Amino acid sequence: MFRRTGAKLENDQLHARLIVSVGIIMAVTFAIMVVGLLYGMLFVNMPTELSPLDGSIVDLLSTISVFLTGALSGLVSANGIKGRDKNRNGIPDKLETVES
Repeated sequence: MFRRTGAKLENDQLHARLIVSVGIIMAVTFAIMVVGLLYGMLFVNMPTELSPLDGSIVDLLSTISVFLTGALSGLVSANGIKGRDKNRNGIPDKLETVES
């Protein structure tokens, strides 16, 4: 995972790592919220009527989960690393040598 050669990462590589790390953190947060809500609905005994505080907490959690869903879908659909390798050989175009 770590580079031992001391070579610096390029901007595309840094951007890709940033996207992956942010996506993983948001996905883990979303999964924890969903599991917590499901646990609260299935295994916690509640009275038939919610208290105002519980209702506001559920509303807040649903708003946050909707935001995280939109942010995750935007992060997945927005690909900022496109157009750098036109011939798709795995080598960025600026690093390819032109053979005459």
